[in-house]
Amino acid sequence: NRGCMRRFIISFISIIILYALQCTLFASALSVAGITPNLILMFTCIVGYMRGRASGIFTGFFSGLLVDIMAGKIIGFTALLYMLAGFLNGIFHKEYVKEQLIFPILLVLSCDFLYGIAVFVTGFLVRNKLSFGFYVVRIIFPEIIYTGVITIFAYVFVYFINRKLILLEKKKEVHDAVKSNNSVS
Repeated sequence: NRGCMRRFIISFISIIILYALQCTLFASALSVAGITPNLILMFTCIVGYMRGRASGIFTGFFSGLLVDIMAGKIIGFTALLYMLAGFLNGIFHKEYVKEQLIFPILLVLSCDFLYGIAVFVTGFLVRNKLSFGFYVVRIIFPEIIYTGVITIFAYVFVYFINRKLILLEKKKEVHDAVKSNNSVS
């Protein structure tokens, strides 16, 4: 199916671009007090919300795997967390209404918070490195706020792209239906 392939290519390119932005521009010039938004998690959540659980899981797995490989972390940990985020956001796909902006932002913020807690528990608490309160106040909350602000703009952009893809798919369906009707006559 050309629509699925088109979505795959756009998602793949988006993941690469967002990862590059997260590691370069947002890690240096747009970093606020050493905090950067989690663009990859944000994208995974938006895709899951707009396209459903399967797309969210797929996007989460491949984007998380990229983060794991490039960061030299335990391969699969971030992929698993991002897959879970994509799945959870995909649950709300049926509730998807184009005018909604607050709900998907709240979903992204919730997933970013849970991701921060998981990273704290596995990365710091196990090694007894940092107090939970300090980590939440200095790392998790600032990242959530920054990610939330970026999500406002990203959601509108991804929504626009998604609408264009849906229109292309419907146009193709109509074209194929007309073509098959003409060949029958």
